[in-house]
Amino acid sequence: MSELVQAIVFTGHMIDAPGREVPRFPPSMEAAARRAIGDVVRRLLASAPGEALGIAGGASGGDILFHEVCHGIGVRTRVLLTREPDAFVEESVAPAGAVWVRRFEALLESRRDSVEVLQERPEAGSVWEQANRWMLDEALAMGASRKTVIALWDGKSGDGPGGTGHLLDLARGSGMSAEVIYTGELVGVDGCCHM
Repeated sequence: MSELVQAIVFTGHMIDAPGREVPRFPPSMEAAARRAIGDVVRRLLASAPGEALGIAGGASGGDILFHEVCHGIGVRTRVLLTREPDAFVEESVAPAGAVWVRRFEALLESRRDSVEVLQERPEAGSVWEQANRWMLDEALAMGASRKTVIALWDGKSGDGPGGTGHLLDLARGSGMSAEVIYTGELVGVDGCCHM
């Protein structure tokens, strides 16, 4: 295997569960988000040719889209989960519906050797804060000359501790570059969504 040139960490919103009061990533935005993620990944690869590795969770919405986009482009990815797969599905995939559960299962099947589960430490903050630190630590430890976070984000505080904004703050504090895809800017793109 050739030397790793860049590590790409992805963070982003889950697809809105049915009935979510304030839309953040409605299902109608999926195609526009997929294109935007693909555009950013391709631009990163073009600007630093060579071996790249993607790192993301496995939640419905942005995480799964990132893995699927990378697979289509030929970029290897690692799946870092906050919980064992069954518990993770219940909490972070199933609320979006059976289609997302099938996509998650296909993701795990295709990355069998690249799936890891967080070893939680209760004294180290919420599981979501720990997961954010873990993803960044993994990227920083790889020795890649370029380390970037891609975020699919509405630009607002999350529903609880951790979340996309938290990971972006950590990344910027560690000197990593960030590429933010604002979900509000996807509204109206190619007939996308209404929020």
